[in-house]
Amino acid sequence: MNHTDTPSFSAPKSSPWWISLLAILEIIFGFILLSFPFVLSGATIWVGGFLFIAAGFFRMIQGIRHLTNKAWNFLAALAYLVIGVCMVVEPIEALVVWTMVIGFALLAVGVFRLALAFMLTQSPGSAWRFINSIITLILGGLVLGGWPESSAWFIGTVVAIEMIFSGWTLLFFSLTPKTR
Repeated sequence: MNHTDTPSFSAPKSSPWWISLLAILEIIFGFILLSFPFVLSGATIWVGGFLFIAAGFFRMIQGIRHLTNKAWNFLAALAYLVIGVCMVVEPIEALVVWTMVIGFALLAVGVFRLALAFMLTQSPGSAWRFINSIITLILGGLVLGGWPESSAWFIGTVVAIEMIFSGWTLLFFSLTPKTR
């Protein structure tokens, strides 16, 4: 590749039927998971806790190996470890806290998107920015308005819906005619 070439990002080299099968399985699994949002919420928190613990150990190793900023690395490692252990030991409480954090994050993102939509009213797609910000604000309001009860279903529902949309996207990708 010389300096005038641009990098090429192409589709995976898998066969379309394999991608279609994977997509259909993702859609089916997503709908199954959507039937059990509380179980999926709990599992997500539990797995997330173990990932925080693993990240804490890796951060600690980084702190030992790194010559500068050892204190910050150890503080970050300690924070990851404490958060992870709390998530594993008290998954229901962690689920409630994470749901609240996500609810406030959705409200904050919605406010910033709304401000951006008003600043860019003359640009193409500004109506979509406005609609997106309103939907984000409504979702944040629904989560916090129903909190802490929304903790039981929210995270699991979001994960299941993401899996369904991921499957649909993959399916549409696999069915799109390839051009040469």
